Amino acid sequence: MSRIHRPRTLRTLILAGVLMTILVSACTTRSSFVYLNDITSADTVLGLVRPFKETLIEPDDQLSIQVSAFNPDDIQMFNSMLSAAGGGASGTGAATGGGDFVPTTLGYLVDKRGMITLPYIGEFLAAGLTVREMEIYLAKQLERFIKEPIVKVRFLNHFISLIGDAAPSRISMPNERMTMFDLLSKSGDLRQTAIRDNILVVREDKGYRTTGRVNLLSKSVYDNPYFYLQNKDMIYVEPVQASYIARSDKYTRLISFATTFFTVILTVVTFFIR
Repeated sequence: MSRIHRPRTLRTLILAGVLMTILVSACTTRSSFVYLNDITSADTVLGLVRPFKETLIEPDDQLSIQVSAFNPDDIQMFNSMLSAAGGGASGTGAATGGGDFVPTTLGYLVDKRGMITLPYIGEFLAAGLTVREMEIYLAKQLERFIKEPIVKVRFLNHFISLIGDAAPSRISMPNERMTMFDLLSKSGDLRQTAIRDNILVVREDKGYRTTGRVNLLSKSVYDNPYFYLQNKDMIYVEPVQASYIARSDKYTRLISFATTFFTVILTVVTFFIR
């Protein structure tokens, strides 16, 4: 009776050994590489969205200013003057293979006093305004010359530096709102050996240089004040130590060899006892 069930028992042991190896391998890697891995099926609401702090225009910022209207004839002369005065007002650009946005126009430089000079409007204080506030101000001023003007302003020289165990790059951010995950999608993600739960962010803020750490493996990242990136942020991604990588590879090869050897032995034994 026992002889009849022995092959089935051995086959079960083989299958259990293989499954155990797969599960052990998955457990040792998933928590280190999968973003937001502590989100469960019950986490349908992660919490309130952290308020986004709008960027203020500062001296030395380079701005693209684009004016449009329902009647193109109303703005043709104005945009021509903008292009002549600022080296290009449309702010058009091209994307490179690395996701970086390279402006093809010079835009308008905010001087050391925080001032900008535009045709029809003259000189005005831009520093201290948000992009939206500047758009509203310019549209109001242009109503004297253009019917229902639409003004779009964006930054041309804002960037974020990514270094360390990633594809080192300088990512332009024409839009104010950029998260850590936006940065990874633009740069092509981190390398496999990167430490994802202790990313360093170095930030310049009001004349001071501050630092913060970001854990991309936990849902708590959304509550981190460094999740939203700012102009001139430097992101450093630490690599896993080489000795740790070597030990991990060694143990992985050893487990793989032992599993293969164990499976072959059980298969041979099963064949001869049939």
